[in-house]
Amino acid sequence: MAANIKIVSDNATFHASMIEDEPILGTVLRMADGRIQTLTPFERLLVALRLINASQLEARHARTAKA
Repeated sequence: MAANIKIVSDNATFHASMIEDEPILGTVLRMADGRIQTLTPFERLLVALRLINASQLEARHARTAKA
């Protein structure tokens, strides 16, 4: 007896975290789930000097959110 198997494809596109300039908020981290996190002046400096990227910032904010 053959079972009817329905394959559901997930068409959701993965969006990586990005660092963007918002007109009012300034430099922000737009996370993959859609949240927007403002950056501290120190984080903005690290971004400007290219010492940290969006994925590292996301991991940093995820750690502080759990604590």
